[in-house]
Amino acid sequence: MRGWTIALLLGLSATVHAQDLLAPLPVRDQFLLNNGFFFFEPDDARALAPDDLRVRLNATESNTFAKSSWIGTNLAGDRGRANAAAELANSRFQGEGPLFFADGETHRFELTVQRGFGHHLEFGLTVPVSRIGGGWSDSLIEAIHRSLGVGNAGRNTLRQNSETIYIQTAAVRYFRDRSAGYALGDIALTGKYELTALEDKHIAMALEGAIELPTGNARTLAGSGSFDGGVQMLISRELGRSSIHASIGILRLGSDRIVGTPAQIVTTNTIAASRMIDERTSATVQLTMSESPFRHAGLAELTRRSNQLSAGFQRRIGQSMKAYVALIENLLNYENSADAGLAWGITRRF
Repeated sequence: MRGWTIALLLGLSATVHAQDLLAPLPVRDQFLLNNGFFFFEPDDARALAPDDLRVRLNATESNTFAKSSWIGTNLAGDRGRANAAAELANSRFQGEGPLFFADGETHRFELTVQRGFGHHLEFGLTVPVSRIGGGWSDSLIEAIHRSLGVGNAGRNTLRQNSETIYIQTAAVRYFRDRSAGYALGDIALTGKYELTALEDKHIAMALEGAIELPTGNARTLAGSGSFDGGVQMLISRELGRSSIHASIGILRLGSDRIVGTPAQIVTTNTIAASRMIDERTSATVQLTMSESPFRHAGLAELTRRSNQLSAGFQRRIGQSMKAYVALIENLLNYENSADAGLAWGITRRF
């Protein structure tokens, strides 16, 4: 009898971890200019069981090279590797209406703690630390673009692995060309309630709410300087060894006086598909579509939705841990999202 009990418990444990492996990748919007604003991370609709504790450490490195079309047109004829800050100080860029330029690499780390409280309720806390700088990946990205024959959109006219951020609108002028180092971002508090009355055996639904506290420095793009928050609907469907997840989120972002964005409502949606490869490994592909906090700034490139594709693997380690790694790439609209990124992390359940 004891042997059957142990076997049953092991079986239940494997089922729980299989569900974890089929969860979406916890990858938020990676655009450099959006680092200080709140964005949801995709999640499974199922809430943690009572007293279950989950601790997750995420890390992402994303490379952004985005600009207004006027800046791109003027850089197209340049030769050599110019200093972006010196180029933007040129008179040809003055008085030409709203302009932006974002060249840099974002390094972001997040510690997330989530706990189940019974009655299908879960609460969480996320503490981010980030740094924006010149990074190291420009040459690699340029080489990949050349090999694919897709062009480098002006990257080859400016110095590699340097940071330059420039925003000029009717409301504000923001410029920086050196890293401020690692800094605490805006801490987020989340709550998720599973809508069991609307579920069946294979479909789970939940509402998740969040509020982000202005603990980060808006001048370094580590925070927004205001309270941000939002609510999203989560839907998960099991298909044997596969799962499909969808989320529809509405964000209320406070004003950011440093970069000139007003208080506003934006939307963000994700659809993800995961499939088990073996008993310990799964593959996940997901697409996140988001509106930009800068869509009212008069910057044409930022009025469109960004499309961020993430693809990666998740693997169980022992009975209580899993790790993941994912590649991030932008699609369709290339001036309002990170060019490329790498994400990885580890999760432990208690």
